[in-house]
Amino acid sequence: MYQFTVQNMTCQGCAAAITRAITGVEKQAIVKAFPAIRKLEVTSTLSAEQLLSILDDAGYPAQLVPEHS
Repeated sequence: MYQFTVQNMTCQGCAAAITRAITGVEKQAIVKAFPAIRKLEVTSTLSAEQLLSILDDAGYPAQLVPEHS
């Protein structure tokens, strides 16, 4: 699972657009969006770089939240 911060995801409409963008590339991806805190969780076989590119192309540039070990 990857976690992202998406600064311009401010509503459920944004969350729906992001979900459509990611599942349009990988139908099995699980996307959980939290617009109120601008967080996104994605479970996917795609790489973080691929997901960041999809988000950028959709108009929602994001930053990957580093994993804590």
